[in-house]
Amino acid sequence: MDKIADKIKELILSSDNVVLVSGSEVMRETGLNGIRAEHMVYEIEDQYGYSGEEIITSPFFSRQVDTFYDYYKNVILNKTNVEPTAVYKAAAKLEKAGCISHIVTRMIYGLYQKAGCKNVVELYGSAEENRCPVCGKIFGSDYIKKAQGTPKCDKCNIVLRPGFSFFGEMIDNGRLTKACNAVENADVLLVAGMALSSHTWASTLRYYEGDKLVLINNEEHPGDEKANYRMYGNLSEIFTYLADL
Repeated sequence: MDKIADKIKELILSSDNVVLVSGSEVMRETGLNGIRAEHMVYEIEDQYGYSGEEIITSPFFSRQVDTFYDYYKNVILNKTNVEPTAVYKAAAKLEKAGCISHIVTRMIYGLYQKAGCKNVVELYGSAEENRCPVCGKIFGSDYIKKAQGTPKCDKCNIVLRPGFSFFGEMIDNGRLTKACNAVENADVLLVAGMALSSHTWASTLRYYEGDKLVLINNEEHPGDEKANYRMYGNLSEIFTYLADL
């Protein structure tokens, strides 16, 4: 690793209020597709006749629930028994060491929690919290994946509501407030696996007014110069080095 890596490591280890904002490239290292599956646009259109963003909406869920759940099972949950990569494990290690105070993500797979992280804000919800709209029972992603046909509550026989927000829905205000407060009050804002020009994160990142904005990504993007410190390369390798206490 080079001098910039040492400087970033120094910033992280000397702080007790690092907020990690985790983007889609962190998830991509696991082989999961995500809700949008942007890299599969043409395949999704060809198979379903709709885009992912059309499928993951409340009106589509109401009209074509079988197709919705086929997409959920085979595109969003394209892999089973996924283990956290070194990025997730490094975050857990840094959180346990008292450096990372919050982790904010739009990914829905619960991998930070699986790695041992405690203070995670999942803005869009979780694939591990699918709910029966009648009795409120929670069902995990394994139940969804293994269900024959459309997943239903094993008690009420009612179609389950997915544990994540539909496109076009308001993000849960409690989660959004917690995320924005964490970013605003961060000593070090550590952005991983996303471009700083990302429109989906613009409203959250704008709350940070400090001078320790650190960007770690696999490749450079326009707008990255907004970061005070930046580093590019294999995310797992970089985070393994940063968390080597």
